[in-house]
Amino acid sequence: MQPSELVARVDFEDDVTAEEADQHTRDLVLLLEDLDVDEVRAAEGEAVEGTRSVDPGTLAGAVLITGVLLKPVLTCLVSLVASWLEQSEQRSVTVELEGAKVTVKGRVSPKDVETYVRALREDPARAIGARVEDET
Repeated sequence: MQPSELVARVDFEDDVTAEEADQHTRDLVLLLEDLDVDEVRAAEGEAVEGTRSVDPGTLAGAVLITGVLLKPVLTCLVSLVASWLEQSEQRSVTVELEGAKVTVKGRVSPKDVETYVRALREDPARAIGARVEDET
């Protein structure tokens, strides 16, 4: 069985510089390295127009996580992303897994975490664009 790949993309605030975006990306990678997965690293490739990165080979705000198969890992990942968002004061992080996509933003309750995880584990065709909005 091939390990699953999950991509987490940060939507930075407008005033974040390229250097700050790179630092935020590195901080998120360091935080997620504690997960029980095969690999966590900054995604590489050509920068997309409108993104910021000091290193042309690294996509600022994009983190690749390999080996995400179990629900407990997804639950921890979403919880860590939510904590990181609150600390870093960025807009959101979009998490993509096998065609399913959720956007984590605002304060996230344990119930919200379960909703995000369920959306990522469901049939990708139904889960695309699943989102839990901050109602406060």
